[in-house]
Amino acid sequence: MRARCATLAAGCALAASACSGPGSAVTVAADPAAAVRQAGTASMRIGTSAVATSVTMTSNGKSEQFSGTGSFDFVQQIGSITLVVPPEVNAHGTLDEIVTPTTLYMRPTGSTAKWVRVDASKLADGDLISAGYTSPVLAFAMLSGAGAAGGSVKYVGQDKVYDTPVAHYTGTLDLAAAAAASSAPLNSALAAASRSFTKQSVPFDVYLDAEGRVLRFIAHFAFPAPAPQKGEVSIVSSTDIYDLGKPVKVSAPPAADVLQAG
Repeated sequence: MRARCATLAAGCALAASACSGPGSAVTVAADPAAAVRQAGTASMRIGTSAVATSVTMTSNGKSEQFSGTGSFDFVQQIGSITLVVPPEVNAHGTLDEIVTPTTLYMRPTGSTAKWVRVDASKLADGDLISAGYTSPVLAFAMLSGAGAAGGSVKYVGQDKVYDTPVAHYTGTLDLAAAAAASSAPLNSALAAASRSFTKQSVPFDVYLDAEGRVLRFIAHFAFPAPAPQKGEVSIVSSTDIYDLGKPVKVSAPPAADVLQAG
């Protein structure tokens, strides 16, 4: 699956908005772009949470779906995901993955085999979607490029994510600008992605709670289809953050449990 994914390598000033019920509206930012850019930093203060992910890759009319659930420690910038992958991508069907800003570890779910270690710096997209999902840490970092390079951000309306009221914003973000605004190692991953995708300008939707934190992030990417195919591969990546503060215990596998490259 790793090799397959690697090669395939969202206003106006308002004070508040109509809502679905009393007391459920989230205050709308006077400057939507600034609110979205600041949301990434605010979200890193969540601490720990549960995460749900979904990635759909479409090429030549055929789509492949990847979905997963897991947990993340935003202080340590490490998370674990159990990912369901198409059988034609990986015969095991489900993979356990541990992700950090620099490294991906994976093995079949339930396996006692050694973990396969992948260096994110060696991936064309910096592991933005190569793991079969977008790490929430990278999603937060991408938002620092919201509205940059001629892009725009606007308020859409009120919604809910996992029964939590949110304000929905949509627009475009610039990957190169996000890379410039981020610190290592996230800047390197975003810079690599800006060179790999067909366009640096990425359409997105983000849903912010009353504290300006990201509860849902959806991004649309595209990159050239690998030879001998023609056209583009389009990717829709969705990341949900819920159960904020949920206790999380995740760490990188010990060296003895990792398959070392020859």
